[in-house]
This record gives sequence, structure tokens and C-alpha cells, in this order.
Amino acid sequence: MLEASLVRQNESGKISHQRYIPRFRVEKNVPRGTFLAALSERHFCQALKSSAGTLEVRLIPSADGTIAVAETAKAVREADGTIRYSAAAYFGPRDYFRLKAAGFEQAFGIGVIGQIGLILLMALNMIASMTRNYGVAIVLFSLLITTLTSPLTLISMRSMKKMQQLKPQVDRITAQHKNDQMKANQAIFALYREHRVSPLSGCLPVLLQMPIFIALFQAMSHFIELRGKPFLWIHDLSLPDRLAHLPISLPVIGKDLNALPIIMAAAMYFQTKLSQQATTATEANQTLKMLSGPLMPLMFCFMFYSFPSGLVLYWLSNTVGSLVLYRLTK
Repeated sequence: MLEASLVRQNESGKISHQRYIPRFRVEKNVPRGTFLAALSERHFCQALKSSAGTLEVRLIPSADGTIAVAETAKAVREADGTIRYSAAAYFGPRDYFRLKAAGFEQAFGIGVIGQIGLILLMALNMIASMTRNYGVAIVLFSLLITTLTSPLTLISMRSMKKMQQLKPQVDRITAQHKNDQMKANQAIFALYREHRVSPLSGCLPVLLQMPIFIALFQAMSHFIELRGKPFLWIHDLSLPDRLAHLPISLPVIGKDLNALPIIMAAAMYFQTKLSQQATTATEANQTLKMLSGPLMPLMFCFMFYSFPSGLVLYWLSNTVGSLVLYRLTK
């Protein structure tokens, strides 16, 4: 889907980014102050930047849901009376490093998470330059992240082991207050506080990885280096793996059978099953037990089903790495 990105500068010199997607039906005249306009899709973009003055921009929608950008620049009159206009244009990949090399790094706004994602991409590129395969590089990169975050993961595992050791005491409290569930829960949580453990500790490894994954997702969504790169049965790491084409279209899934999210969900189920074994059967943590059972893997499977296979491969490798780490430290 095409989208328009405009970069404006106010009177105080502050730069702002505005993104427009084709959900409007009438032509729009963009406010003054725009000095850079870009029309882009997922991997490529076309951008125009005025060297002097600002651009007058009109956004023109179409009936088929696309968008066009009409740009008009004002000419500059020199001291000698000549009229001059100059602008720079960029036509190429929507890649921050290529845009920066061309002087168009302001074309798309990058926040703190985006900057973290760019650092992660630099590390991934470095590994890929040695492996000569982005699929292998993603696996190794994921295992590297798992290793770097292993100290916090080990803390979570120790907390889970303490909960297993406290289970006989929890069972006694449950039996003692079997007619008063509120008192039972209060006593159990007091026991956990005394021994400095948390029922949520089993979810900690997933929560630790989410900010890293979000940063990587933002960076890899437009990462052209993955476009057309194969790995195992995957023909393009920037697209879902599409192992087979189904004869009928199914809800959510569609007509493509993507095997990687299903394998990932199975690995997550075994990972969360370890957390489920450390929890107790009180009503207070039934929701936690449900999330640490099949529900969370199924949610991730459907959520990741249409994601680029490179991102799913990263999460699968991370999950398998965490399982191996748990077995080695058990």
C-alpha cells in the first residue's frame, strides 16, 4: 500500500513528520512549511527535497485506494535578478542507511525504538556478511540475543524453582482455607513475598524479549536486504514462508499454509508448559495458567501468521534457545 510522508519545519525550526495513508476521499492541500515529501510502499520510495524554500503539496486519492502527491516549488530570485530553482530527488529502497547516504535521512521519522532497531540491523548485517546467508544470520543473531539476556532469564528460572519448592506449603494453605478462597490467596501471596518469588516470573523471558522484537520488527519491516533471500523451504524471508497453497480459503489463515508460525507456536507451548508446572491451582492464578498453556502460543501463532518469515524465524530461534538454556540449567 502506498503512503505519503511529509516533513515540515515550523517557525521555531522544529521538524515534524506526518504520515498519510489513502483513507481519505477528497483532495488535501497540506499546510505550508513542507520541505520534503515522499511517496513510498514497503521497500521502495520516491522523495523530493527542496534546496531552497518550501513545497506546496497536494494529496490526491484515487478510487482504488492509492494515493498521489503533487508538489509545486517556488523559484528563488537571486540578487542579480536571475530566477533559480533547485531540488534533490531520491528514487530507491526505503532503507535508512541508503537514504542517509543520499541526504534524505529525514524522509521518515525514527524514534527511540527505531534507532534501537537500526543498531540491531547493523549487528545482523555484520553476521550475514560472515555467514553469506540471512536465514543463518537471523538464527545466530537470535541466539546471541538469548545469550546476552540469559542472566535475567536465569533469575526467572530460579524464581520458578523456588515456587516448585514452596508448592507443599501452598497446598497446605489451600487445604486449610478451602472454604475461604480470598484468605487462601492472601496467605499464598504473603508466602511468595516472604520468599521473594512472583507467579509472573514464568512470563518474564517473553516480556524481556518483546521490546527487542518490536524494535527489530520496525527495522525489518522495510529491510530490503531480506527481499528475495531464501532459507530452507522459505523462498523470501521478507514474506510469510508459504509452504503450501490450500485448496480453500480459511478464516485468518487464508489460502497459504505457513509452517513456520505453527512450529513457533509448538515451541512456545513447550516453553510455557515449564512455567505452568511451577504454578499452583488456586483461583487467583487460573488466568496465568491459561495464558501459560495453549492460549498464548495460539495467540502468537495467529498474530505472527502473516508476518515476514525472517521475524518468525527470529522468535522461533529465540524460543528454542531459551528451552535449551532451561534444560542446561535445570
